[in-house]
Amino acid sequence: MPSQVSATVAAGVSLLVAGVILIIASSVPISYVESTPREAILLNETFVVGASKTLARCFESFPPGTTLHIAVKVLSGGDRIINFWVIDELYWRAFEAIGPPYYTYYTYLVYVAPSKRSVTEVRVTWNPPSNQELCFVFDNKFSTTSKTVRAEITASYEGYPATRYRTLGYLLAPGVLVFVAGATLLVASWYANPRQKPAGTQH
Repeated sequence: MPSQVSATVAAGVSLLVAGVILIIASSVPISYVESTPREAILLNETFVVGASKTLARCFESFPPGTTLHIAVKVLSGGDRIINFWVIDELYWRAFEAIGPPYYTYYTYLVYVAPSKRSVTEVRVTWNPPSNQELCFVFDNKFSTTSKTVRAEITASYEGYPATRYRTLGYLLAPGVLVFVAGATLLVASWYANPRQKPAGTQH
């Protein structure tokens, strides 16, 4: 009997200690690093590209981890077809200065994805190269009619890492239950093993 009581007491004490640890752990703040995504609207326009003309929108270099969401649609004008080029700004300025008929040929050689030739609509998600200035060129040089174009380009960035804190609050309820279980065992063991009266004591 004494050994059983001792085991019960040991189990009760262990549960009490475990419960206290869980309760304390539930309120201790834990730090972690999180990058919050950011978005920026680069282009949100409806414009007209004249007959035998081009229109370009150029942007500074994008940081690593950038994702571009590109949506271009020719709304009206003739056959509703344009060339959509994505090209390094230096190349574009040089080709623009050269003029037709050379620029269309050379642009076709050095464009980068997601360029499209002879399209009515472009929808693509693309990770541009970092540290490179790019131009988005709406090319209507080949056509004798103006084109009305809708263009939307949005950039998503990884964002800057920030230190945040959280607690393990979900440990509180289990901690309380374990603590109560340990206390119950100790009380039960105390009732199961009342103190013996000293020898020779008379009733």
